Amino acid sequence: MKILHVITSLEIGGAQRLLSDLLPLQRKQVDVILLVYKRVANDFTKKVENAGVPIISLDELNFYNPGIIFRLRKIFKGFDIVHVHLFPSLYWASLAAKGTKTKLIYTEHSTSNSRRGKWYFRPIEKFIYKSYSKIISISLQSQKSLTDWLQSNDERFVVINNGVNTKAFSFVKRPVIPKSLIMVSRFVSSKDQETVIRAMKQIDIDAVLRFVGDGENRVNCENLAKALGVADRIQFLGSRSDIAELIAESYIGIQSSNWEGFGLTAVEMMACGKPVLASNVDGLKQIVEGAGVVFSKGNTSELAESVNYLLNEKAYYTKIAEQCFARAKEYDIKIMVDNYLKVYTEII
Repeated sequence: MKILHVITSLEIGGAQRLLSDLLPLQRKQVDVILLVYKRVANDFTKKVENAGVPIISLDELNFYNPGIIFRLRKIFKGFDIVHVHLFPSLYWASLAAKGTKTKLIYTEHSTSNSRRGKWYFRPIEKFIYKSYSKIISISLQSQKSLTDWLQSNDERFVVINNGVNTKAFSFVKRPVIPKSLIMVSRFVSSKDQETVIRAMKQIDIDAVLRFVGDGENRVNCENLAKALGVADRIQFLGSRSDIAELIAESYIGIQSSNWEGFGLTAVEMMACGKPVLASNVDGLKQIVEGAGVVFSKGNTSELAESVNYLLNEKAYYTKIAEQCFARAKEYDIKIMVDNYLKVYTEII
C-alpha cells in the first residue's frame, strides 16, 4: 500500500506537528511519502526525514498558484491513496483528481475557518469535498461543524481523534519552576493569549507565565502585557523545539482558545502530568472536561481564580494532575495510527 500525504509545508502548526509524529509510525505499516509545496528546515522536517520518510517538494512559493493542480495530477498516479491536509491543498488535490481513479482522503483539522459563514463558498466546497472517498475529522465537534456547513452527512464522514506520542512527554523529567504557567500555541486568531495576559493582573504576584510559539499576533500581545504592567512576569519564548522539556518544568498548563479542532497541546501537557486549564470551546472542552479545569472563553476572572486555587491547594493540584495524566492515555497516537490504517484498508 503506497500512501502520499499532501500539505503546504511543515511550518509550525498543529496539523504539521501531528504529521511529524504520524508519518514515522505509519512508515512501519505502509509505504508512505510526504509532499510539500515548500520545504522548510525545522525539527518537524528532521523528524520525518530521520524516520526514512521521503519528502517531495514542489519548491512552490505561492501556495495559491492554480498551476499546482497539474503538477499534483502527474504525481498522484503513482499512489494507492492520497491523504490531504489543510487548505488550499483541499481544493488543489480535489481538482487534480477529477476524472482519475485517484482515491483521496481529507483530514479536517479544525472546527472553523474563514470560508465558513460566507454563503458563496458553500456550493464550491460541496463540489470540492465530493472528490474525497473519506473525510476524517479530528474530533466529533470538527465533524459536526463540517457536516452542518456542507449540509451533508454520509458514510464518507468519520471521526478519528488526534493522537499524541504520550510516552515522549511522560518520560521527560525536569525540575519544576515554582508557580510557572505555560501556554504553547501560535499567536493567531484561533488562539486567545490576550485573556491569559489580562488574567495575570489577578494571578498570584509570584507566578510567571511563559508563551511558546510565534505568529502575527505576538507583537500585539507583547504590547498588551506592557500596557497592563505585567510584562516583567511574562516570557515570550518564540518557536522552540524543546516543547516537552518546557512543559515538564512548568507547574500548570493553559490552553486559551477562541476555537479549536481538537486540543493537541492540551493532551501533551496532560501527558506530562500537568493540570490543564482550557477554554470551554468545542474540540478543546471535550478533551479536558472531567479531567482538567474548563473556564469560560475570554473570562479573565474565572481563569485567574482557577489558577490561584491550583497554586495554593496542593491536594486539589495533585488530584487534577492525576486526572489529566490518565485522560492523556486515551489519546495515544498508536490508537490514531491503527484507525487510519483501517480506513486505508477499507478504501483499497
